[in-house]
Amino acid sequence: MYQNYRVIICTPAGREKYLSIFKNYIYRKMAAGIVDTWQLWQNTINPQDIAYLEAMAAENPKVKICKIDEPITMMSQPSWNSLQTHKFLNKFAQDDDAIYIRFDDDIVFIEDNFIEKMCEARISNPRAFAIYPNIINSTICTGWHQEIGALSEEHGIVRRERPDDKDWAYLDEFCYSDSGLIDNIHKTFQKRFKENSLSAYYLPSRSFDDYKHFSICSICWWGRDHIQCGYVEEPQMAHELPMKYGRPVWFCGNALAVHFAYHTQKAFIETTNYLDFYRDISK
Repeated sequence: MYQNYRVIICTPAGREKYLSIFKNYIYRKMAAGIVDTWQLWQNTINPQDIAYLEAMAAENPKVKICKIDEPITMMSQPSWNSLQTHKFLNKFAQDDDAIYIRFDDDIVFIEDNFIEKMCEARISNPRAFAIYPNIINSTICTGWHQEIGALSEEHGIVRRERPDDKDWAYLDEFCYSDSGLIDNIHKTFQKRFKENSLSAYYLPSRSFDDYKHFSICSICWWGRDHIQCGYVEEPQMAHELPMKYGRPVWFCGNALAVHFAYHTQKAFIETTNYLDFYRDISK
C-alpha cells in the first residue's frame, strides 16, 4: 500500500532484453511493499518473450500475466501490436483502490524514488487526468533538456515548442530518428549518472493546460476513473480524453526515467553497448 492505495505497475509487450533490466527496479519496490502487483500485458507473439513473462510470473508471486480475449495481430512491429495495447488498459486497469503506473517495456532506468514521486504527484493532484514523468528520450522532454542545458546541442537542435503546433515535438522526425542525437542522449545520461548529476534534468512540475501531445513512454492514472480508450491509447491518454473531461495531465518534473529507443532509433542503438550499461546499473 502507498498511503492506502495499491500501486499496480503495467507493462505492455514483454521483450526479454529490456524486462530483464527493468525488473530489478520493480522487484525492489515490491520487496519494499511499495508496489502491490506488476501486470505484464502479453501483447506479443514472440515465443521467447512469452516464455520470459511466464518465468517472471513463476519467480515472483506479485507478477501477473494479463491476456485479452483475442489474438495479437501483427502490424508495423515485428512481434507485438501497439494498436491493441489500449484493450489491456480497458480490461485490467479498473480497480477503484489502485494507482496504475504504465511503463513501455523498454524503460531501462528509473530513479530510486520514481514510484514514490509519481504516487505523490497522483495524490496531490487528484483532478489531473494522469501524471506524466520526466523521461530521457521522450520527444517532448528532449527539447526541454536541451533548453535547460542538461543535454548539449552539438549533434543538432530538436524542434522548439510552438503554441500553434501541438505536434511540435511529437512528430519531429529528427527527434525520433537521428542517430547522432540518440547517441548523445544516452552518452550524456551515462556521464551524468557517473557524476551523480541527474538532477540537472529536473524540470518544473506543472499542469499541461494546453493539452500537449506526447509519447506515453510512461504514465500514471487513477483506477477509480475507469478509463476506457476507444482506440490507440497514446493520443487518447495524452490529450484527447484529458481535453474531453477538462482535466489536463500533470507533469512531474523530478520523476526521472530513461526510455531506451523508439523503433526509428533501433537500427543505430542496437549497434551500441548502452544496454549493457543499463543492465549493470540496474543491479
